[in-house]
Amino acid sequence: MRTLFDLSENNLARIKAHRFPTFQSASIGIFPFFHGLNLANIPSSICQWFQIPTPQTGCLDIPDLPIYSDKIKNVILLLIDGLPFERMQSWLERGLRRSFFNSSWKFIQEKGMFTPLTSVVPSTTANALASLWTGKFPSEHGVIGYELFLKEYDLILNMILQTQVYPTLATETKMTHFDLSTFLPVPTLGSHLQNHGIQSFAFQHETICDSGLSRMLFPDVQKVPFISPQDMWQKVNDLLDNQSSSRKYIYLYWGDIDTLSHHQGPNSRQTRHAWNWFSHLLERFLSDRTSHAKGDTLLLVTSDHGQIPTEIRPTYEVRNDQEFMSFLEIPPSGESRLPYLFVKPDKTQAFREYVQQRWPDKFTLIPSTEMLASGLFGKKEMSQTIQNRLGNFIAIPKGDAFWWWANKENHLLGRHGGFSPQEMITPLLILPL
Repeated sequence: MRTLFDLSENNLARIKAHRFPTFQSASIGIFPFFHGLNLANIPSSICQWFQIPTPQTGCLDIPDLPIYSDKIKNVILLLIDGLPFERMQSWLERGLRRSFFNSSWKFIQEKGMFTPLTSVVPSTTANALASLWTGKFPSEHGVIGYELFLKEYDLILNMILQTQVYPTLATETKMTHFDLSTFLPVPTLGSHLQNHGIQSFAFQHETICDSGLSRMLFPDVQKVPFISPQDMWQKVNDLLDNQSSSRKYIYLYWGDIDTLSHHQGPNSRQTRHAWNWFSHLLERFLSDRTSHAKGDTLLLVTSDHGQIPTEIRPTYEVRNDQEFMSFLEIPPSGESRLPYLFVKPDKTQAFREYVQQRWPDKFTLIPSTEMLASGLFGKKEMSQTIQNRLGNFIAIPKGDAFWWWANKENHLLGRHGGFSPQEMITPLLILPL
């Protein structure tokens, strides 16, 4: 008899053993598993379940889906920003211990499937959401970090807010030519689904519903703002009940775990309590839907990345390190756990020596061309426009190391973007309703 965790142990072992040929001997951490166990594979599976053409990223390696594709009318993707694999696994294990007394948990045990996946590189929200909403790898969509140097505009842009990191009068003028509707070089999932008669809905908190990233990723998507998780679930129930005849893709985003993990730490009491409260509301939703499940809806629960605890250490703050900055043509970009570096061509060897002397064995500097050729960003080919965003070196931190270069105080107790298991391994629950 199949059980909820049948796939979990084997897939976790596959993920941990996975290597890229270029980095066979490197102790980098967890690599993206693009052939069936990566979040970039989710959009192709969604299209396959709707029986429409799929993107070229390949589908999830999930055998024996617990629902027939010809019955699927709705797909719901709940993305919990920053939720680590272990936290969701523990929640499921606790819930299943009550399955004898609780019909909804018995339903989850019998009908659900749970597996680890891997995040994309870098393991960060803008990059992950771009893959989820284009069905393309990072090397194709180009939203490869929180902050990116856009050579075509000669500025560094925050990719979530779509605001400049270092604004000047000259760059403000250049930003007038920045067009969200044409920035992505690939089509978006919402438009693809609409072209095949499937309406898409994006549920987000009202404070981010109209963010720059949302406007970039959501053409042909109906945005639904909510003010609380309770409000979100009520609106989802109303949508499912009142528009039961149409085919729908429903995307739900909840960001509190990520925010609290950054500011309080991923293992903090506040972060745990936030998850306990949200998972309680999720249980209520599942209890309601499973009690009269029609078998025409598929729920996916996943995350974009996890987080690693980090202490506030002045030694990693490079914003005031004039010697460090003197090696660079522009400030670092990308992620604090995966910085993109534009090292002056005549300073590369001196920079390597400085990094090793300043932070012994804490950072590995890899030429960006080598990183690209390895396939860690997906396809090994990348347009010159996107390649320009990587600089000429990428720093891979070891342990909990990071660099902080922002022109503000460092206040983060949790980070992501790197290759650690905590950052890279994400959960996926699949449940027919």
